[in-house]
Amino acid sequence: MTAPAWPTTALEDDIHALKQTSVFALGQVGFIGHISESERRYRRILQNPTALEDFRRMLDDDSATDEARLYAACGIRALAANEFDTLTRTLRLSGRSVSILRTDILKREPLQYQLRMIGESGCNDAYWR
Repeated sequence: MTAPAWPTTALEDDIHALKQTSVFALGQVGFIGHISESERRYRRILQNPTALEDFRRMLDDDSATDEARLYAACGIRALAANEFDTLTRTLRLSGRSVSILRTDILKREPLQYQLRMIGESGCNDAYWR
C-alpha cells in the first residue's frame, strides 16, 4: 500500500495549503478587515516545535509559491533571525515579484523589497498595515 497523496495531520494540511497561497497578507486585510487564512496557517505552523525546519523546507521548496516563501521568511526571521540573510539570499536575488494585500489594496511588489522589510522589521502586523 502507498501513503495517501493528501495531508494526514492538521500541521501537514497547514503546510500544504500555505505552500499554495497566491497572496501575502499580514494583519487586518480586505473590506471587512480580517486575518487571512494564509496568515492563520502561518501562525499555527509557527507555534509547532518543528516550525523552523518546516519554514526552512518551505523556503527551498520549488513547489511553494513565492508568497508562501515570504511567510517562511517571516517564520525564519522570528525563530532564527541570525540565519535570515543567508537562507533568503537566493530568493532575494531572483528578481521576481509577489502579490501583496495591505488593507484592501492588492498589488504586485518586488520580492527583494518584501524580504528587506521582513529582515528589518520582522512580520509585525503593525508594520504591514
